[in-house]
Amino acid sequence: MRKLRDIIFLITLLLPLEGQAQTATSTSLQAPALSLSTNLLYDVVMAPSLGAEVYLGKNLSLAAHGTWNWFDGSLLYKHVRIVTGDAEVRYWLTKDPAQIMRRGHHVGVYGAVYRYDFYFDNKGDQADLNWGGGLSYGYALGLSSHFSLDFSLAVGYVGGKYRTYEHIDDEYQHDVWTADKVRRYVGPTKAEVSLIWHLF
Repeated sequence: MRKLRDIIFLITLLLPLEGQAQTATSTSLQAPALSLSTNLLYDVVMAPSLGAEVYLGKNLSLAAHGTWNWFDGSLLYKHVRIVTGDAEVRYWLTKDPAQIMRRGHHVGVYGAVYRYDFYFDNKGDQADLNWGGGLSYGYALGLSSHFSLDFSLAVGYVGGKYRTYEHIDDEYQHDVWTADKVRRYVGPTKAEVSLIWHLF
């Protein structure tokens, strides 16, 4: 018990020193040239996601993300299949180069493409290609010089043609197309809680 108390005491003494060292060296940091990310919200529902972000200069960065869940072995296969890709230009609201892409607020404009198949209660919507675009806002929470968490929301427009169908539960187990439609959606289009890895 005494050893545990001594270890806790030593850690408590070292914490302020570690914090001072980080503060002293943070001014020498620059914006990362390249970061990789994954959206934890998508990962949790078995739709793996991968993103990359590069610094363009003058507080601007370019981010691109992709999500894939279009395989028969997916836990969501009978309900949701989706493939998405988007590109976003972000402006970071900070004057400190060390904070860009690591910590702080950002606003952006983005464009996206979607392929999806949503199926519930024997009825489904399926699109080969829809498109969208809009505005985003986010906040990056710095965890260390190499890792951050980014919280983002986007609103915008999604449009394009899609088909509706019904599943016929007979011996053939087949789908029947019921209508061709056009999607014109305005509202929230994206939510992210992304783990960011700053490579260099």
